[in-house]
Amino acid sequence: MTIKRLFLALAVVTVLFTSCGKKELEDKIITQQKLNDSIQAVVAAKDAEMESLFQELNSIEQSLTEVSSKYGNVNKLKNTSGEKVNKDTRARITEEIQSINEILANNKQKLNKLNGQINKDSNKNKELTAFVESLQTRVNEQEAQIQALTAELQQKKIVIENLNKNIDDLSKQNQSKDQQILKVESEKNTAYYIIGTKKELQSEGIVNVSGGFLGIGKKAKVSGDSELAKYTKIDVRHFEQIPLNGKNKIKIMTSHPSSSYQIEYSGKIPTSIKIKNSNDFWGKSKFLVVMYE
Repeated sequence: MTIKRLFLALAVVTVLFTSCGKKELEDKIITQQKLNDSIQAVVAAKDAEMESLFQELNSIEQSLTEVSSKYGNVNKLKNTSGEKVNKDTRARITEEIQSINEILANNKQKLNKLNGQINKDSNKNKELTAFVESLQTRVNEQEAQIQALTAELQQKKIVIENLNKNIDDLSKQNQSKDQQILKVESEKNTAYYIIGTKKELQSEGIVNVSGGFLGIGKKAKVSGDSELAKYTKIDVRHFEQIPLNGKNKIKIMTSHPSSSYQIEYSGKIPTSIKIKNSNDFWGKSKFLVVMYE
């Protein structure tokens, strides 16, 4: 081989090596970008959740200040009226007491809900937990104050006992309503998915074969009586991506708008299903069945 041919061969090898290295680098960059996008989406969702939580806490704190003001008003009316309380003053005092009871009951309801949210988070914020506990203490103190004041007013017959709403009763009513709302909300945001080969799905009773399939006309369809225990249960509000085995092509058996999701690939093999619009994706079916082909 001549020197010229040797240099030519080396040049070809270098170009091929560089091309392969470049392709590998591009794939890594794309993969990293997808990972970054996923992380940013999770962080954004977490930030929005924290913002909503702090707004709720600020609302509770402001209402506690309002309770203190109303408590002062009642004391002022009580003290300036002496033993002779006219009809208008009696009505104003009763109205303020009822308003305070409702505010305190709502605050207890909100704090119970916030405690539930915080306890679900594995990475608890100590400062946030302490702040919620301090608000709970203030609510309890104000509740004790208003109960003592109400007892005094009832003893002096300034307020009629059956007109005064009991805080515990209001709290129980609100708690029951809140639990019902949470139950409905949880059910609304619950979905199920399962992934497997055709054989696996058939053995689980998820997919049954009728007529022909693929080239000979058969089709696979989801069984209506499949047991929920065979599926993975999820909360659609916190579920954005479904990892795949990265080895097989897939077929989505359930009905979901194509615009609501995106299948991500490594070469020609799907690696995950990314949900772009949760409401649209789960709108037609709360079940997702993915079959490896």
